[in-house]
Amino acid sequence: MKRLFLFLCLATPLLWSAAAQAQRVADDEIRQMIIRDSLAQFGSTDCPCPYSYAWNGQQCADKSLYNQRTRRQDLYCYPNDVSYREIEEYRRYHEYRR
Repeated sequence: MKRLFLFLCLATPLLWSAAAQAQRVADDEIRQMIIRDSLAQFGSTDCPCPYSYAWNGQQCADKSLYNQRTRRQDLYCYPNDVSYREIEEYRRYHEYRR
């Protein structure tokens, strides 16, 4: 009986922390969401990122909007493009817990 009580006392906090971690959205996941949302604003004929493909099937590479001098500030192609401040803003706007 003591063993069962001891097991329950030790296991319950572990289960709660595991459930809290399952609900938490990681920074890397939010970075991917921001990139996905950023690319969703471009049409199929646009070439937003170097790894995108143009209408003719060729990879955009140097012809992408990302590589142009006057690139848009809201264009994100890579995880390193997204700052921590933008992650926090996204989290606050969408009410994702940390």
